[in-house]
This record gives sequence, structure tokens and C-alpha cells, in this order.
Amino acid sequence: MRTWTVWDAVALVERSWVWMAFVTTPVTITVGAGWSFLADGGIGRPEGPPALALTVFILVVVAGLVTVGGGIVALPCTYALGWALARISARCSVHIVAHALLAGGLAALCVWLLETYWSHAWAPLPYLRLLIAVSAAAAAAIATWRTDSRGRGAAATAPRPRADVRS
Repeated sequence: MRTWTVWDAVALVERSWVWMAFVTTPVTITVGAGWSFLADGGIGRPEGPPALALTVFILVVVAGLVTVGGGIVALPCTYALGWALARISARCSVHIVAHALLAGGLAALCVWLLETYWSHAWAPLPYLRLLIAVSAAAAAAIATWRTDSRGRGAAATAPRPRADVRS
């Protein structure tokens, strides 16, 4: 059984950040903003689509920058969780679910702290915490799944030592 190292945690957080910053967060924010836009009836207003596009752009850029801080916060937690899961030799699906729950919970906590720090009234989208938490959980699940599938593929193709054959 392979042990979990700090570099494994760093690699997983890095992969999760890339997935979150460039895939899951932009998709989640676009869907959430579009949903909010349609629910508010902004489709008929002339300023609606440009305001929506600007809101989505600003949120995606800010979220991408904030996720760097989230990755730093997640690093010790990811290391501890990975180390614990490696010690009990948990299945791949347990790793995926555990890391997704950890990332989603930490993302919701970080967004809540940012909202509290700036203002209780600041919320550009309803359920922003939930949107970012889902985005982080999805990114962590994808990164963990891809990391585990790479590790299994490499182990499966490695040459196995031959047993001693005595004639």
C-alpha cells in the first residue's frame, strides 16, 4: 500500500483548483446567474443581458482569485484526510466522496467568511455559498477521480516481479 504524502495533497489541491477555476466555477456561476436573471424577469429589459454578462465575468474572475486562498486553506485538511483514508485503505469511491465533501464544506465556509467580512447584505446571487460549494465539490471529485484512475492505471501496467522458478 502506498502512503499519502504532502506532495500528493499538493498535487490534488492543484488539480482541484485548475478544475474549479477554469471549468466548474464558470459553469456554475453562469447557470446560477442565468437562472437568477430569468427569475427576475430581466430578459425584457434592455440593460439586462449586458448587466448579466458583466456580473458573470466579475464573479468568475473574483471566484478564480479567491479559490487560490481556498486551496491554501484546503491543503492541510486534504493532507489529513488523504493520510487517514490511506491508513484504512479506503476504496476509490470513498476517496472521491470524502474529498468532495471536504472541498464543498470548506468552500461554503470560506464564502460565508468573505460575505461576513464585507457585509451581511452583500450577495450578488441568491445561494452564492451553495453555488460555490457545489462547484468546489465537483472540482474535487473530478480531480480525485482522475488522480486515483491514473494511479490505478500506472500500477496495473507496471511489471510484476516473477516468482522464483527453480528447475
